[in-house]
Amino acid sequence: GRICCVVGDVCIPRKKGGRHYIMPLHADIQVRARKLGLDCLTPIIWHKIANGATEVAGNGSGFYGKPYQPGSIVKNDIEYILFLRKGGKYRSVSPEKKALSMLTRKEMQAWLRSMWTDIPGASTRDGHPAPYPVELAERLIKLFSFAGDTVLDPFVGTGSTSQAALLAGRNSIGNDIEPAYIKIAYRKLQQLSSQARLIGAVRSTVRCTGF
Repeated sequence: GRICCVVGDVCIPRKKGGRHYIMPLHADIQVRARKLGLDCLTPIIWHKIANGATEVAGNGSGFYGKPYQPGSIVKNDIEYILFLRKGGKYRSVSPEKKALSMLTRKEMQAWLRSMWTDIPGASTRDGHPAPYPVELAERLIKLFSFAGDTVLDPFVGTGSTSQAALLAGRNSIGNDIEPAYIKIAYRKLQQLSSQARLIGAVRSTVRCTGF
């Protein structure tokens, strides 16, 4: 099995930590994964449009630090897409599944690059502090699973991963501890599952439990 983890390093502003610094979450996750026996594969850097005001105190000039002097702060506009893999034999997939999961040449060329710059960050209008776009999840699902597989998101939030799985013709299981987010995800999945489509899941069933 594979784990895809979209994670950004956390900027700690001077007001909170006494000095500005970065908590390298992506590196910490990779180190811990290796200790657990997982393989770390080549990551992808996702360059998105971030909100600098939430990271460090800006000065209104479009950058951070003293204007036009050395020592300014580099804006944190990237997140890391980490790929972790369990050991073991490669799975055997039927010819039918392979055919249903084929990617185009254009998709392979664009998606297997080590940096993605064509997907903007998702809106926070649903109230979730760390959303990511459905398109991002759909790419990852198509890259690392086959049609009919089941995708698990243990922190599903407002449901981007489950929506992407539905569009890609995969099953999905999503968990979250916040009932408000689950309700939003459920509503979005109901709306999406009612739409007619030529590709992806032609028929779908959405179930929600626990609230």
